[in-house]
Amino acid sequence: MLLVFMLINFGDKAILGLAAKPIMKDLGLTASQYGILSSAFFALFSISAIVVGFVTNRVQTKWVLAVLAVVWALTQLPMLLNVGFVAILVSRVVLGAAEGPANPLAMHAVQKWFPNERRALPCSIINLGASLGVVVLAPLMTSIIIAYGWRLAFFAMFAIGLVWVVAWMVVGREGTYGSAGAAASARPEAEVAAEPPIPYRRLFLCGTSLSVLFSSFAAYWALAIMISWLPVYLEGPLGHSPRATGLLIVLPWGVSGALILAQGFLTDALMRRGVSSRVARGLLGAGCVLTAATAMLLLPVAPAGGLALAAVTVAFAVGGLQFAIGSTMIGEITPVRQRAAVLATMTGLYTTAGLIAPYVTGRLVQAGGGADEAAGFNTAFVVAGVLMLAGGISAALFARPERDAARVRAGSVPHLTPAA
Repeated sequence: MLLVFMLINFGDKAILGLAAKPIMKDLGLTASQYGILSSAFFALFSISAIVVGFVTNRVQTKWVLAVLAVVWALTQLPMLLNVGFVAILVSRVVLGAAEGPANPLAMHAVQKWFPNERRALPCSIINLGASLGVVVLAPLMTSIIIAYGWRLAFFAMFAIGLVWVVAWMVVGREGTYGSAGAAASARPEAEVAAEPPIPYRRLFLCGTSLSVLFSSFAAYWALAIMISWLPVYLEGPLGHSPRATGLLIVLPWGVSGALILAQGFLTDALMRRGVSSRVARGLLGAGCVLTAATAMLLLPVAPAGGLALAAVTVAFAVGGLQFAIGSTMIGEITPVRQRAAVLATMTGLYTTAGLIAPYVTGRLVQAGGGADEAAGFNTAFVVAGVLMLAGGISAALFARPERDAARVRAGSVPHLTPAA
């Protein structure tokens, strides 16, 4: 159910990008105005993630997730009317506010069911929902848009969301595993609930948390471009038809889904064999972000055709693995009673990239304009690549969850010192 929850979550995000061309044509929007619509989704995204995360420290996750999904569904309904720019803007702001807490709370919910050394695969499966949301829904929504118009595609997302809510109310449950960390991972939540809370300053300022924050911010910058602008790029500079774009957009998401599952199996296998979390999680996540950065920087010089699609796939598929890896590292250093708030706050901070990236990309594309539209996209790709390069390096140097878990519990704030 949490997998499907995230599938719907990313379907709701992606549908605006899939319908970008007809929406821009019908409403007479410029590239900058469309960029504002895409960025509007993130206006309250981060604030909501943080606030709801702290609320979930005291409220069962089941009920919070149900309320979020209801709001997602209701925000799709205005699109059935003859709405304009302002109405879509408001709808996307509200949708973003309801989707901001989704991923960290889903991660928190699933981590309640597994001990630390077995959390990577379940967390990866939850993040797989993001890829499946596009792999499953992008061709379906594209077909609806082409055959019946973009408004009916939004109604389809409304119906899918309500069906999930009904099913969740029947089968949703709370897990029983407690605090992260090797020593506590096998104890049920009731046994660790009495552990004294750790000051949030220690949790947020350790090297692992800061490196996860920066590398995830960089990866989310690329994700925001993929959601809002990749369909436009495929149709524009690369010259694909709308139907072909609806199929090609699935490629990076499909590869990402396969890699997410592989990462979960690999990380759990390494952890069970005694490999350090720094290697099995920290260095693996850093490598993913650095690989995506390299492909992103190659995009402007890749010749059109198969090489360009290969670069697009790697650039937008690999970096996102850091979201699942990062959440398991944060869970490793955070007590269960504080985990929802910490995960949600971290997500709220790094997803601010989603507020900035679509608008910046829109300005760059519009500045290129006409025949030079590709130049604007190329500049945007270089910006994203440099950000991911810096984020990947920070993760490689400073992500050491085992060390930081011991230090925050010992009462000291770990210093940002590069790992040996």
